[in-house]
Amino acid sequence: MSKRNLRFLRNEVIEQITEKRIREYEAKTKQAVTFPVPIDEIIEQILGLDFDWDEIKELPGEQILAGLDSVNKKILLNEKHVDLFEEKPGLYRSTIGHEAGHFDIDIDRAKLLHPTLPGVDYKPSIAHRHAVKANRTIEVLTDRAMTDPRAAKLLNRITANLDTPDQKSVVDRYQSAMLMPKWLVIEASQNIDLTTWPALYRFAETCQVTISNLVVRLQRLKLIYMRGDDKTLYRSRDEFTGQQSLF
Repeated sequence: MSKRNLRFLRNEVIEQITEKRIREYEAKTKQAVTFPVPIDEIIEQILGLDFDWDEIKELPGEQILAGLDSVNKKILLNEKHVDLFEEKPGLYRSTIGHEAGHFDIDIDRAKLLHPTLPGVDYKPSIAHRHAVKANRTIEVLTDRAMTDPRAAKLLNRITANLDTPDQKSVVDRYQSAMLMPKWLVIEASQNIDLTTWPALYRFAETCQVTISNLVVRLQRLKLIYMRGDDKTLYRSRDEFTGQQSLF
């Protein structure tokens, strides 16, 4: 499967792509998107992906949440973790958004069904998102089934490789922009004190996202500023600098 060069995919481009998908959904349904963004419907109706539950094998220390079967246009959710998704809907939504990002901007869909060698039956490519319990990080495993003669020796094998930092960054930014469109966040922020944690938790609940996802999104949009591990929230870096100068 061909992978796109994501190194120079700027935030502005990702914002444009996700906004285009949302606007396409609005035009199709004749309904304006509000929080919480109907991401599952956008994925189904605009990207043409289906959802399916399956038992995905896990290695010791792994917790695989979902996978992308790009050839068959399916997001596979690990049925082992139904309870976790029900407990944390924000995690479920970011997970399917993450896999949708792989399909929409990571892979070259034009080459998914490229003719293979006669008699060669390649397995579909699957991108597994998993959490390593040891360090609580979220990563993406991409199982590649090659579709050119050089990959013939890898026939019927799936080689698991961690996403590059570029891939991980871009699909995470994609799901964040899809779940929290810039114009909706800015509009909502006019009536929310973004410098208080209780307000942020309520906002996260409205968006149906995790609090960490929301905080990263607000920082990326420069609507709040945090200094390292300091949990104090500021409206901007300038405000933080001004506060520091008082001491």
